[in-house]
Amino acid sequence: MNESYKTTLIKIMGEEYPIKSDADSEYMQNLARYVEEKILSISSKIKLPPHLKPEILAALVIADEYFSEKQKNAEVDRKLNKLMLVLEENF
Repeated sequence: MNESYKTTLIKIMGEEYPIKSDADSEYMQNLARYVEEKILSISSKIKLPPHLKPEILAALVIADEYFSEKQKNAEVDRKLNKLMLVLEENF
């Protein structure tokens, strides 16, 4: 493992998790807050049956956000490549 990795203790829903990463500790804390906000948001909006966990639904919401942004970025890249081709043809 890379020597620059450090352990950051994050807390989500009252549980502590030691996370080993080369990311900044503040960044890791921000990620943990974001995940906890998603879990709390889901928990407050809908009454879930006992067998469903808000953490799983929060993970799906976050994955959806990620894939939607990834798709948008891919579209921007395609448009940028088209524009670059047009510029190269004209100059």
